[in-house]
Amino acid sequence: MLDKNMDWGTLRGEDGNWHNFTKIAEICMRVHRDRALPSHQRFQSEMPPEDLFTPPEKMEGSLGYMDTTQLMKVGEYADDTPQAEWVRRVHRLDFCHTKFHVQPSGMTVKNHRDFNGTLHRLYGKTFGTQQVVKVLHFLSDWRMGQVVMMGDDAIVGWKAGEAVTFPWYMEHATANANESHERALLFIAGLRLQK
Repeated sequence: MLDKNMDWGTLRGEDGNWHNFTKIAEICMRVHRDRALPSHQRFQSEMPPEDLFTPPEKMEGSLGYMDTTQLMKVGEYADDTPQAEWVRRVHRLDFCHTKFHVQPSGMTVKNHRDFNGTLHRLYGKTFGTQQVVKVLHFLSDWRMGQVVMMGDDAIVGWKAGEAVTFPWYMEHATANANESHERALLFIAGLRLQK
């Protein structure tokens, strides 16, 4: 399953739900663990120009619904924006949907997998699972109490400008238990159409 390039559209059932996605993602996770593959890859990247991304003020439910423990400040950038152009260049993507996430102190995002429904809708053409690139691009330095959980790993100690990439099926979660510092990152769902 990991090595097969499945059409993303088939992961969404004919009735519009994502049951196929959930089943296949769980199978991929089992294979991933059996092969002892890393849950993510961390790498040095770069910081965007200072005035490119405006810190968002709009609070919304981090998983698409309102839950007072999972609120996040969110800005969103479609593929035709200067922000997306920067993201595509830096992460070698052909198309992307980018969100600027600022996680306030005391907030969490429960463990989940991303359906990438917005990416699928915005791109509007067929693409496969092996073309999906998921990236967290940190915009603020790590502070005590901040964590990104990726599969069986906890990611801490990052510096602004570092990034993490992970497979489309990887379950993940975040928490900001820092007393006073927000955590800022770009959450990128992209496509790399040519290897």
